[in-house]
Amino acid sequence: MFTWALFDSEGTETGTTETFASQADAEAWFGGNWEDLAKTGTADVALRNTEDGSEIYKMSLAAE
Repeated sequence: MFTWALFDSEGTETGTTETFASQADAEAWFGGNWEDLAKTGTADVALRNTEDGSEIYKMSLAAE
C-alpha cells in the first residue's frame, strides 16, 4: 500500500492522500493531481510505503 505525504514550503508535513494498492496506482493519481496540489500550496511530496513506513522518493512541485 502506498500514500503521498504532502509538505508546505517550510518542509512541514501538511497531510497525506488516500492509500493506493500499488505504486503504479499512486503515481497515476499523482500524474493527474500534481498541478492542483501545487496550486493549493503543496511544495513537495513524498511517496511512502505504508506497510513498512519507508519513503520511496521525495520530489518538489516547484517549476524549474
